[in-house]
This record gives sequence, C-alpha cells and structure tokens, in this order.
Amino acid sequence: MRKNIHIFFTINDVYSGYLSACMISILDSLDRDYIPYFYIIDGGISEKNKNKLKFLNIGREFYVEFIAVNQDLFKNLPNSSQSHISNETNYRFLVSTIKPNLDKCIFLDVDLVAVGDISKLWEICIDDYYMAAVSDQAPLHSESWTLKLPLPYDYLYVNTGVTLINLKKWREDNIQELLFQNSAQYAEILQFPDQDTLNITLYKKIKYLSHIYNAMPVQTYYNEKQKQEAFSNPQIIHWAGYKKPWKFPDAPYAEMFWHYARQTPFYEEILFKNITQNSLNIIQNSIQGAVERVKAHLSYKLGKEILSVKENKLKVLILPFALILIYVKHKISNLIFKLILISNPNLKSLPLNHYSDYQEALKIQNYLSYKLGNLLIKHPFSFVFRIARVYREWRKGR
Repeated sequence: MRKNIHIFFTINDVYSGYLSACMISILDSLDRDYIPYFYIIDGGISEKNKNKLKFLNIGREFYVEFIAVNQDLFKNLPNSSQSHISNETNYRFLVSTIKPNLDKCIFLDVDLVAVGDISKLWEICIDDYYMAAVSDQAPLHSESWTLKLPLPYDYLYVNTGVTLINLKKWREDNIQELLFQNSAQYAEILQFPDQDTLNITLYKKIKYLSHIYNAMPVQTYYNEKQKQEAFSNPQIIHWAGYKKPWKFPDAPYAEMFWHYARQTPFYEEILFKNITQNSLNIIQNSIQGAVERVKAHLSYKLGKEILSVKENKLKVLILPFALILIYVKHKISNLIFKLILISNPNLKSLPLNHYSDYQEALKIQNYLSYKLGNLLIKHPFSFVFRIARVYREWRKGR
C-alpha cells in the first residue's frame, strides 16, 4: 500500500528555481512506495513559475499546492537582518492550521538537496515531541547570539532548515499563538527570527536528529566526529549561510545542487544568475572589498572633501558647493543602483563582515574624515558648532 508524505516550503518568486532543484532531488531519491505532496506557502510566486513547479518532468506521481497567506499577520514581526534569508520564512508559523487534517509534516528550506530517501526522516516517531531537528553547527556564531536568547545554558540550539513537525501536538498546545507571541516579545534579540523563535518556543520538546539529515558543508562543526557522522552517509545536504551553490560554484558539494538544477526548467535562468553573481563576487572580493565600500559611504566622501581645505585654503570658498555636488551625485548613484537591484536582486552586496579586509574597513570609520562627514549628515545646520567637540573626541580616541 502506497503512503503519502507531506512536505512544506515557503518562498518568494526569486527562490522558485532553487525550490525546483530541491523538489527534483526529493522525487529522484524517494522510495516509490511514497507519494509526495508538496505544499508551497506563496510569498509572491509568478503564475509562470507556479506552472513550472507543478509540471516538473520527473516521471513519477506527485502533487503541488500553492497556499496563500494573510501577510498582515506578519507586519509586526521582525524580519531577518541576514541578506540570504527571505522574510517569508516567518510564514512557517502557520503550518499547523494551514492543513488542519494533517498530523505531521516535513518542513524544508530550499537551499538544500535530498541525496537520500527522505521517507526515512518521515518515518521517525515524534509522538511526544513538537519537532525533530538537527543541532546547529555554527558554534562560533552561536556564542555571539544564542546566549542572549531565553534558553537554558546547556540547551543545544537547532537549525530549522530541516524539521519534522508534529502538527497535531502543535494544535493541541496552541503553538501557533505562542510563536507569534514570542517573535514579538523577543524581537530585539532575534538574529534569525523564525529559527530563534522556534527554538525559544519548542525547546522543551525537540527531538534531536542525526546530522545526516541536515549535513551543512559550509558550517563549522563542533568536532571531527560530528562532521564524519554528517558526511559519511548524508541524506540531506543543506547550504546554510550566505555561501549558496548557485552563487559560489566552488562551495563544498555544489556539484550536487547543479546535478539536480540541470534537470529543472529553471536551469538556464539559474545558470545566468550564477554567472552574473560569480562575476560580482570576484569584483567584491578583490576590487570592491570592505575598505572600498566604506570609502564609498557618503560620510567618507564628505569628510575627505572637508579636510582637503587644509591643503588648499582657497577651497573653503567653494566648499559648500563641492559638498552639495558630492551629496547629489551620491544620491543619484544610489538611486540607479536600487533600480538595478529591482531587476536583478542577486547584485545585492554582501555584508561588510564577509570580506577579508573587514577590520581595515572598521578603522576607516574611525578616521576624522569619516566622523566629520557623518557629523555633517546628522547635523547640517549646527555642524560648525560641533566640529571642535568631534575633533577632541577623535584626538582622545587615537
């Protein structure tokens, strides 16, 4: 007798192609005794891409359903500050009420592929738990933010990119309401809003899965034993973090993603975006590093022009006009770049701390030029009266 397996995702239109690779990988590896039902919580997917996802040419039975949500429910919830995380991830809070007839589901991020049979994950018993997940493998980062969360000190924080959820128990204990409450209550300390909130809300009843179900090749593992466990026989490979295989073809195990991407109707589109992004990465990491980006800040440009008066006293006569010109050119440049981003979101720059020269960039922000420029932006009308104090503070901090 064939069994149904219920798998949820939440995406916007940008992630449609990556979702298709994930779905193909699941369909390719899943035991034929199972019929997969894919539920895609819709964060703005185009009809064209919906049709592509519905009719993947894989040669087996499967079903796809797109689910609209009331976005007003999330307007007061925090969004992620991480550029690689879309705000649609919060939609998973609704999973227990979207399909009230289901008792269990698998919820997945789309930056992963199933290289093993996902039915093995499905058959794990979680009757006494809210959720099953793998402990997070970013301890260096965990020290900087998870200790701020209202969690026991010895609690093992989990990564929610791969979760097996007990929907029945969520409904019995009104977990959906608790998720919304905690997300709002702890908004100021959440770095990964949906994941942090799930940990805070469910930590007392989380079942820990083997690392094979969420093997994260671009993360730092706690020890060699855990790394060996994850990659000795990985069932799911998850590129958690900003280093996605479609952006970085040299990312570990990227060939697994591209193996499935080639089988999707999105392949040419993904490939084109990858070429564009890879070219941008080369530029960002060589020519346009963190130092160059900070030097492109308006504060630095204005401050540098102000200090240039020291070398040529006559420039003070045209300084106001020079500063206005710098300001206008900067704003126009930013506007043009924002318009370009609308047509190609992949051109969005990486966070400064991802560059090798990040520490040097921080030093520039302490330059007198940067501080004077920043002062002018914040206090244009009282600038001349505040210069002396800023200069004294800068001298004191040298």
